[in-house]
Amino acid sequence: MAPQTLPVLIAGAGPTGLVAALTLRQNGIPVRIIDKVPEPPFGSRGAGIQPRTLEVYKLLGVLPDILKHGTPTPPFHIYNYPEGKEIIKEFFLSPRSYPTPGMPFYNPMLLGQDIACGILRSHLSKYDCHVEFGSELRALEQHDDHVVAHIVRAGGPNGSEETFSASYVIGSDGARGAVRKLLGLQFDGVTRDDAGIILGDLRATNLPRDCWAGWGPNGKPIFSVLPRYSHDDDTFWVTLMAFDKDVDYDRLVRHPEEFKAVVQKITGRPDIEILEFLSLAFIRFNIRMVKEFQRGRVFVAGDAAHVHSPAGGQGLNSSVMDAFNLAWKISLVHKGAASPTLFASYTAERAPVIEKMLKLSTETLDKTVGNDDDGWKRGTRFYQLDTNYRGSPIALEGRGEDVPAPPANMYTFGDLGRVRAGDRAPDAPNLLDLKDPAAAGLARFYDLFTPTKHTVLIFSDRAAAADEVVSALGGYPAGLVQSVAVLPAMTSVREGLVLPKADFVVKDTDRHAYEGYSADHTKAEPTVAVVRPDSFVGATGRGVATVKEYFSRIFA
Repeated sequence: MAPQTLPVLIAGAGPTGLVAALTLRQNGIPVRIIDKVPEPPFGSRGAGIQPRTLEVYKLLGVLPDILKHGTPTPPFHIYNYPEGKEIIKEFFLSPRSYPTPGMPFYNPMLLGQDIACGILRSHLSKYDCHVEFGSELRALEQHDDHVVAHIVRAGGPNGSEETFSASYVIGSDGARGAVRKLLGLQFDGVTRDDAGIILGDLRATNLPRDCWAGWGPNGKPIFSVLPRYSHDDDTFWVTLMAFDKDVDYDRLVRHPEEFKAVVQKITGRPDIEILEFLSLAFIRFNIRMVKEFQRGRVFVAGDAAHVHSPAGGQGLNSSVMDAFNLAWKISLVHKGAASPTLFASYTAERAPVIEKMLKLSTETLDKTVGNDDDGWKRGTRFYQLDTNYRGSPIALEGRGEDVPAPPANMYTFGDLGRVRAGDRAPDAPNLLDLKDPAAAGLARFYDLFTPTKHTVLIFSDRAAAADEVVSALGGYPAGLVQSVAVLPAMTSVREGLVLPKADFVVKDTDRHAYEGYSADHTKAEPTVAVVRPDSFVGATGRGVATVKEYFSRIFA
C-alpha cells in the first residue's frame, strides 16, 4: 500500500462531498477531501434547499447557520413585455405552508451554493478536516483491501504527483469528473438540444429586491433575477432560458456585452445597468444516470452519478441524500461492525429514487419549454419528504400486515399513511424527558436522532417490556445503537415510578409520537421502530424479535 493511508478519500468538495465528509468525521472516520478547482467557487447554483435537506442539516448540526444566511422563497413577479415595469402576474413557486408535528420543516429555503458550502466547510474544520483545493484525481487502482489514487497537486510547471492509499473512495466530482469515467460506468440518458440555461451572478442597478423577477414574451419568464440576500444589495442571481435555437448562447457567455444587450431587449428596461459579472456559464441540459453507484471500493454520488435540468430544484438535494445514505454505511463497514454486503443497499435504495427524480424534473422542464404555466409551479411534490426505501434489502416490515408495493412515484409527496420500513422517520415534538427532569424545555425525535447511531424507539407503558428490548441491544457494538422508551400521554408520573432502562425515556405529551408511528401501548409486546443514522425507518415491528432480525441485516 502507498505510505499515506486514510480510510476514505473524497474527490469533489461540493455539497455532496462535504456532507459525506462531515457525516464520516462525526462518526470518527478520518477523511481526506480534495477538489481540482484552485479555490472555492463563487456562484448561486443549487440555491434551493428542500425541507428534507433542512432535516439532514439539522441532524448534522449545521442548520442554525443555514437558517441564519438563507431566506424563504420570495414571490415571483412577472413584468409586462416589452416595457418591463408593470407587474402582470404574481405567484409563489413554492407556496408557504405550515409545518406539522411529523414534518418540522415544510418550506424550502434559498441560499447560494457557495455560502452553503462555506458553512459545511466551517463545520468540517471543527473535525480537523480541510478541503485540499487544487488537487486533482487522475487515476485509480483497486485492490482487495484498498484503493490507490494518483493525485496531481497544482503548483510548479507540471504540478506535483502523489500516490495515496485509501480503504474507500467517494467520487463526488460532478458530471464531468474523473471517478465515474475511471470506473467505466455508463452514463445513460439524453442531451436536450431544445433547452439549456445561462446561469450567473452579477452586480446591477435598478433591479427589484422584494421578489424573484421575470421578463419574457407572452408573460413567460425567459430572463429572471433573484436577489442574493446574503450579499450586497446590488448582487443578483440571474437565469436566461436558452430555448431559441437561433441564438448562440455560448457566445453570450464569452461576450458579456452581448449578454447585456439581450437582457435590455427582453426586459425593455434601459435603466437596468449591469455593473459586473461575477460568474456566468451556459449549461446544456443532460438527463443521465448510472445504473451502478458502486464498483468495488469506489462509489459515485451526486452529479457524478446523475444529472438533470434544474427544473424543480432537486439536484443539490438529491446529491445530499446520496451522501447521507452512503456515509453511515461506510462508517459501519470500516469499523468492522458491518459486512461489505451492506453496500449493496446503496444502489438498491438510491437508484430507483433518482430514476423517479429524473422523470419528475424532466416533466417539469417539458412544461416550462412548452410555455405551460404548470412548469413554474412547485410545492410538496419536490420536498423529498416522502422519498422512501421500501423494498430495500435491509428494510424490515415486521408488524404482520402485508407490505404494499412502493407508491407509484416513490419520489413525490403523497398520502404517507402508516409509516413503513424504508420511509423517512417522522418527527414528534413535545416529548417530556423523564430521565432528566431538569432538562430545559421539551424534546423532539429530531433532537435525539443522530447520524452516528441507530435509534431504537420502544413504545410501551410497561418498563419490564421495554427493558427486554433494551437488554437485547446490549449484544451490539457499543456506541452504535441508542434506545428511546416512549411512554404514552396518559402516563401519570408519580413518585416511585419505575422507568425503563433505555438511554432516553420520554413521555409523548401530545400523542404525536404514537400517532406518527401507529404505535399501540396496549399490546403485550411493545411496538418498536428502528431509525437508521440517516433518519429513515429501518424496521418496524414488535418486541425483541424485530430488533434482532433487523440488526442481523446490518451488523456483521
